[in-house]
Formats: sequence, structure tokens, C-alpha cells
Amino acid sequence: MIITRFRSVWGIDSGDNLNNWANWFPDLKKQGYTGVEVDIHGLQNPDRDFKRLREICDQVDLEISAMVHSSWFQYLGPRPVGLTAENHLQNYRELLQLIEPLKPVNINFQSGEDAWDVEESIKFYRGTLKIDQALGVAGRVVHETHRNRSLFTPYATRKILEAVPQLRITADFSHWMVGLERLLDIGEGDRAMMDAIIPHVHHIHARIGTTQASQCPEPLNPVFKEERLCMERLWTRVLQTRFEQSDSDTEIRFVPEYGPFPYHPIGSIKTHSQVADEEGQRLQTYFTEFAASLKA
Repeated sequence: MIITRFRSVWGIDSGDNLNNWANWFPDLKKQGYTGVEVDIHGLQNPDRDFKRLREICDQVDLEISAMVHSSWFQYLGPRPVGLTAENHLQNYRELLQLIEPLKPVNINFQSGEDAWDVEESIKFYRGTLKIDQALGVAGRVVHETHRNRSLFTPYATRKILEAVPQLRITADFSHWMVGLERLLDIGEGDRAMMDAIIPHVHHIHARIGTTQASQCPEPLNPVFKEERLCMERLWTRVLQTRFEQSDSDTEIRFVPEYGPFPYHPIGSIKTHSQVADEEGQRLQTYFTEFAASLKA
């Protein structure tokens, strides 16, 4: 099993012509990152910026994970009203075609709507699989467990996965922890629920949340010990499941996805970037050692 680390560019100004990123990316490579995860909706000029992003990543040998929204791009303004699965699927197809010049190894979608009933979400995700096949990106697309989206709770997610078992998801369990206001693997019912979901995880957003916040400002502070241990248990279960279901050279990508204010509390000792890089290095070692133990 190969464990690779991608750096989210969330909260880092790209600069004019992406020059800030161009200066920053060599340092990411030195830190051991394999790639970057970029919200494509933050790039103002796709024709220019996509070419430039691919260029600066090629210069330092970094891969690209594209983050894409099926609607309500970057959550700007009020959420559009009345959009259906068909509306989202039209966006979905167009966006997959738009990002082709980036040559992403991973495409992370924040998709669907929490306002839909489960049947509408199932219709949408069945449609995404057909589009993935038609466009030749099957196996590269993952859908994130994110608030505001169809996978906003483990309950809805489990029902959707039962109906669409081929769906691949991104585990950002911090959203569920704060939404449910509890650790996710303590109760018997919660453990059974997570056992049903984890086999579908193919990408990890390794952010430690708490029962009252979507981002922990100090992951190693003892006051957050129980949340940290819960997340680590869930993430290593993902690794073990992928190991058991895949061949030995399967790749698992993770992103220490710590964002700026308002995710990162005002007055924190460290910046969100410092937390992301420190957690990325810590978890790279932790995950790699765990993966090695599975082969023993």
C-alpha cells in the first residue's frame, strides 16, 4: 500500500498569474507532498489558470487533485433554489470536461444537496457513474462527506451507498462529528453505521474535528485527545479495508485539510497552514507505519 500526501491550497492566495503558488510549491515538494488539492472554482480564468497550474505542478513534479462543486460554487451568496438532480448532473458533466486540461489524478466532488430526499440523491449519484464511464474518469472521482451536500450525515450516506454501492467517497468525518455532536465510533449503532460506510472510502480529508467545531486548532493538545483518537481509529480502518480489498500497490491519498478563519479559530497559537503541515508530516509517518504493519 502506498500512502501519499496532498496539500490543500485552501486559504493560500495564488497571487498574480499563480506566482505565489509557483514560489510555494517547491517547498511543498521538499516537505514530502505528492500533490496539491485545488478548488477549481477559485481560479478566475480557466483557460489561463488551468494551463498555468499544470505548468507549475509539472515543474516540481506535483500531481493535482481537483476539488469541484456540483452547484453553489464556493458557497457564494444564497444557495440556489429548486435545483434537481438533473441540474446538478448537467453541471457535473460540464465541469468534468472543463477540468480535463488539469489532468487530475483525483477529482473530489462536493456534490448534491442536503435539502434533497434520499431518492433524489440516489438518482443523482447513479447519473454521475454513467457520466464517469462516458468521459473516461471512472475510478478517479470521489464524493465528499460534507455539510450542505447529499452526504451531509452518515444516515443519508449509508442509504445512498446501499442503493449505489459502486460510489466512491471522500472521508471528511469532521463534518459528521460536529453535526452529530458525538464521537463516531463509540456507540454500537454508530460503529455498525461506520462499518457499512468505510469500505466505500477512497480518499481521506484528514482533518480532526471536535464535537462542537469542524476543525481542531491544536490536534495534539490533550483536551482533544478523544476526538483525535476517534479520527485515527476511523482513518486506520479505512487503510485496513483498502488493503484487504485491493492489491499491494494500491494508493491511498490523504489531505491534512485545515482551513483559514472561520474554520480556524481567532487567536490560535498556530496558523492553519502550520497545523496542516505538522499534521501532514505526523500522519504520513503514522499511516505509513500502520500500512507496513498490515503486511507483516
